[in-house]
Formats: sequence, structure tokens, C-alpha cells
Amino acid sequence: MIVTLKNIKRIRELRFNIPGSGVWVLTGLNGSGKTSLFASIYRMHAQHAFQRFYKTSPLEHRLDSYDSAEIEYEINEEVVKYHYGGQRWRATPRRNAKLFDHSPYPSIEYIEASADRIEPFPDEIQPRRLRQASAQLKSFLENVLGDEKWDNLHYVNTQRGVGSAAYLIPYKVGGRNYYYSEKSFSLGELCVLKLGKKICAVEERSLLLIDEVEMALHPQAQVRLLRKIAEVATEKNLTVLFSTHSATLIKNANRKNLIHLKTGDDGVVSVTKGAFPAQVLGDVAFDDELAADFVFYVEDKQAKLLAEQMFGMYMAHCHPDAKYRPLYKVAPVGGFVQVLEMLNSSSGIFPSHVKRYALLDADVKTESLAEAQRQNNQALLALFNNSANCVTYLPCTPEQGLIDLFEVQAVANNDLLNQLNGMFPGHAINIRSLTTAVDYLQLTKANIRDRSKDRLKNIVTKVAGVTGIDEIHVRRTMYNEYCKHKYSGKNIGQLRRLLGPIFNAR
Repeated sequence: MIVTLKNIKRIRELRFNIPGSGVWVLTGLNGSGKTSLFASIYRMHAQHAFQRFYKTSPLEHRLDSYDSAEIEYEINEEVVKYHYGGQRWRATPRRNAKLFDHSPYPSIEYIEASADRIEPFPDEIQPRRLRQASAQLKSFLENVLGDEKWDNLHYVNTQRGVGSAAYLIPYKVGGRNYYYSEKSFSLGELCVLKLGKKICAVEERSLLLIDEVEMALHPQAQVRLLRKIAEVATEKNLTVLFSTHSATLIKNANRKNLIHLKTGDDGVVSVTKGAFPAQVLGDVAFDDELAADFVFYVEDKQAKLLAEQMFGMYMAHCHPDAKYRPLYKVAPVGGFVQVLEMLNSSSGIFPSHVKRYALLDADVKTESLAEAQRQNNQALLALFNNSANCVTYLPCTPEQGLIDLFEVQAVANNDLLNQLNGMFPGHAINIRSLTTAVDYLQLTKANIRDRSKDRLKNIVTKVAGVTGIDEIHVRRTMYNEYCKHKYSGKNIGQLRRLLGPIFNAR
């Protein structure tokens, strides 16, 4: 089977022959077409794939246009092409629209890294409703994560539809039952759980598309994940395409199963199977992982976006000569415990000149650390103490900081409100209307962080719909406004005091 992409984003042409069974590690620089390729392959078993991954904007004749895009599928020497027709993608010739029915895969599954959770209501957590997770899933989690706690994994079927299984781990204290729900799982654990559920249930001879699921895992766990997937793939005769930027996985993959995508100056993407790891690392890892003076571990992508805006403002004021600015990378890891563990265990990954820090959300200091001190939790306190010299804190919990900016500070400051309404030049944004809308006010989860996440998602989705700007850029712009409000003018000294000791350390 051959899939060919033409004029998709910056790709003029990418021709990909889907390999046979086994685990294939797919890598390349950002923009080389990995996600676009996965979307096109996924379309063979998911009619919504183009709408999900190839999103257009309201100004599609000028922005994010797919007018000249073409995706061609060759199956059993028959060909069908898809073109964007303004509202949906159309097959040519139409008689071959059902060609996907003849693909050799009974199922195609797409798995990506995300923190999606299914949390049970309290009345659903009853001993009689708990079910043991499958032995296969528990074994998968134990093997990859190296933790025996997964042997006690259970689930409950929630009241929100078929297939809504919420996972939890029961434990007892003083004879009473307690439960760790998915809310307590780290990002890496959730990703492995989601992947484990898919790969344990998938039909034999299926195709799995795994998109950077390893990003929140420790390098040792990444290697165990790759080996476990290879084991299951052999048992079920699966074809697995695993996209990654991880130098660890690239170095541990079987060379004949390493696929490297590289974009030429003409926009044509070359596909090299059996690439040498050093060749790939020179293209991927040097640019994306190794060329840094500082590495900052944070909890999630929101913390990464906020940290990058803070660093950008700091550099502009304190290192105005761009030639001599320190280089840094910000890596989202998972919960604060995983961040500290990564900080403590990653010294062997980087050269000695690369300084590593944990940059934790503000609520870790005010809540988690304070709670550990009150309970005299020696294990957790030791983890903090071992990292004390390399831990600092963001000025807020990211989503809470933005919601406070929109709901509280902007209400009391008309100049700030006008500034926020002008975040996206050429578009009429009314922050006050967004934060007083009925659907917004109905987002009332008791936990302030969860409520802030929901409300920020509500605002971002609406702004992206009005402006045609992708949601990541919308969030980045909002965090930039947060930093400007907090640190501009005479307040720049606060930012210097926070980051100066880090970037000026000898």
C-alpha cells in the first residue's frame, strides 16, 4: 500500500510505502510530515480523519488552505485520490471511494499523547461495581512502567455511555478503602494506559499509529515501551508506526526498522528506511535535544508555553544581543513527582555543561510541598530536598493564572481589559463577554484547577473559531499577555530575580 501526500502544508510531495508487520520507528524534524502522514493513513478507517487533522480556517482562501492538496492511495494496484472541495474531501474517481474496504488491516488505531481522563462520580466507586483490569493490560503497564502497583488496577463502568471505563487503584488505610483514580496518574502513566488498552484489545493484523506517546516517559521506560510493543506486535502480527523525536528510542530501535523523513529545499520529503541512527540523530537530536545550555523540566504543555514566554521576555531585557543568549529547552514530563524524578535521574543523558532545572507550577509549593511537610512525608520531602538547588516555581498554575487575569484583574483595570481585547489585531475579541457567557459560567467543577482548565479551553476554542488561529498559538499569545502584565515596566525586576540566578550561574 502506498500513500502519497501533495501540497499539504509545507509538503510538496511525500510518497510513503506502508511497511509490513513489525514496529517501525518514524522520525524527522518538525514539519517533515509525520503527523500529516499519520492522518492520511488513519483516514482509511476513520472518515473524520481529514476534518480532525486538516483543519481549515474561516479565511480558508487565504489561510490554512487545502485548495491544491491531494492525497492518493494505491491499494492492490487500484488508485483513489482525495481533493478538498471547499467543505469536504472528495474521492476521484468516485467508483473507487470504497477502495479502503480492501485494505489488509481489519482495524487502524491512532494513539497520541494526551492527558484525557475518565473520572468516576463518587457514587460509582462501590466495591460491588469494581472490576479487575485484564491480566494483559496489567502486565503491559507493569512491564513498561516498572511498578507493581498496576497489579491491583481496577475499573468501573461510569454512567456516561458505553465504553466509559474509569480506572483506579484501591488501597486500604486503617481498614478503610481508598482509591487512586486516573486523576492521580501522571501524564506518562495515562499515555501508557491508553496505549495499553488499545494494543491489548486490537485485532490481529491491525495497523497502529503511535504519535509521540513516549514524550512524558523516563528514557528507561521508553526503551521498555518499545520492547513491549514489539513483543505484542509479534504475537498479533501487527504493523506499528511509532513517530518520535526521542534520541533514546532512535538509538535503541532496530536499524532496519528506522524510517527517517527529511524535507528537501524543494518541499519533497525523502523517506529513508534502514537509516543509520547517527545520521538521524545528527538531523533530529542535535537540533531538538542536545543543542542547549539549559534544560527545564515542567509538568505539562501549558507550563511549557508559559515558561517560554517568560524566558523570551527575560532574554529580551537581560540579554539584548541575540548572538550571546543562552540556549534552552523546555520539556513537559508529567506530575511534579515525575518532574523531580526526571531531574534526579537524567544527569547521564546530557553533557556536563548542560544545566538542568525543574520549573514547577505554583500550587506544588503552596499545596503539595506544604502538605508533605504537615504529614511529615519523608519520601516526598527527600525527593524535594535532593533537588532543592535545581527547583524553582512558576508565578502561577498556568490555567489559573490566565483565568484570574481574565476574570478578576481585567475587570478592575480597563487599560488591561482593552489590551487583552486587542491581543489578536484585526479581530474583535471581548474578554468580558467571553467570561460572562452562559456556557462559560456553567463550567463549575469544585477543583479550581480543573475549573480553570475547562474555562480556558472554552475561551481558547471560541477565540480560535473567530480568528482562524490555531489553539496553540492562541494560548501562546495569552500567556505572553500574562507575562507582559506581570513583568513589564518596573516589574521586570521580579523576572530578573526569578531567572537571573539560573541563567547567570557559573
